[in-house]
Amino acid sequence: MQKEKVSVHTLIHRLLLLLVALALVSCTKQREDERGGVIREIDGLSFDHTMPLSYATAFRADVYTAQDDASDTREAFTLLTVRDTDAYLLIPEQHSAPQTLPPDIKPIQLPIKNAYLCASSSMSLVASLGALDALRFSAIQKKDWYIDEAVRAMDAGSLLYAGKYSAPDFERLLDGKCPIAIESMMIYHSPQIREKLESLGITVFIDTASYEAHPLGRLEWIKVYGLLFGKEREAERFFDEQTQKLAVLNQLGANASSAKKKVAFFFVSPLGMVVIRGSDDYIVKMIELAGGTYAFPATKKSTSPSVQISMEQFYAQAGDADILIYNASIDNSIRSKQDLLDKNPLFAEFKAVKSENVWATGKYLYQATDKIGDMILDIHAILDGKSDETRFLERVE
Repeated sequence: MQKEKVSVHTLIHRLLLLLVALALVSCTKQREDERGGVIREIDGLSFDHTMPLSYATAFRADVYTAQDDASDTREAFTLLTVRDTDAYLLIPEQHSAPQTLPPDIKPIQLPIKNAYLCASSSMSLVASLGALDALRFSAIQKKDWYIDEAVRAMDAGSLLYAGKYSAPDFERLLDGKCPIAIESMMIYHSPQIREKLESLGITVFIDTASYEAHPLGRLEWIKVYGLLFGKEREAERFFDEQTQKLAVLNQLGANASSAKKKVAFFFVSPLGMVVIRGSDDYIVKMIELAGGTYAFPATKKSTSPSVQISMEQFYAQAGDADILIYNASIDNSIRSKQDLLDKNPLFAEFKAVKSENVWATGKYLYQATDKIGDMILDIHAILDGKSDETRFLERVE
């Protein structure tokens, strides 16, 4: 009896090994490039090159061509890999996906029409590319958009509200022949919605730009949307224009007046706690790129980019800050210095309040991804005492 149990156990073990071996054989072959990145070998396609990136690390774009393409101009297939967890093969028009494409690679047929946009920070990038006509559905209502092009599209009826990301109107999406849902990382909190969308044949593409540590890494995601919507050249041009704006800072140099100035970026929660950004957050990097120093250099974020501290802790580290920037995209109740004092009388003791160097962002901060370069220039302007040059920051008087 004992021998039979051992035999069954051995058979199960061998079966598992066989299944693993079969799984490995069925996967696409892969090799490493000169930088240690993985280049996947896809049957029927020839690897051509990897898109060069300047700052982004949360996506990779490998370009392939069809091996049997007899035409003079070989159409490009692009394998988009997002954080090494999701892979998407962009299929050019009049081509089809390779028959042996493994299940972990999701095909996306180009051109894209009738897309459902749930990642609000992506809208400004799509609009900057002139690709809004590829969208048909929005997970954000008109009243919550701060992107003019999105508001106008909803007014015209070319962009329709199809429910929030966690409760989409599946029937509307199906009736509208929606092929793809462009989601933010919030979809990870609603896995059943992702599963339902995919079961209906709607590809779920997850924008993970929020993982980019460098603000220009976030901006470089415009190249992803250039690939998705056939606007590669426009994306390259836009990204170059934005980064060239920051070259002005290098020409000016991190002059002593701005380099020594201390900046705090925050808002006050309804419970009276002060919410700051972790020191490895992209907004902190924007302050540093502008020539400032962050008031909380040793505050690392955990799972959230924000950190809550008490008012006393905030005063201890930011009481001598030269500049306070209030995050009005979360809490837009600050319109005057008195509004700030109403939050907590201790603000009257802050150096920046006494010197009237308190600023507020607009509500559009997290939606205006395309303006990251301009925002950095705004921060530099207030660090340099040129308050008349700001476009996205307003002085709180």
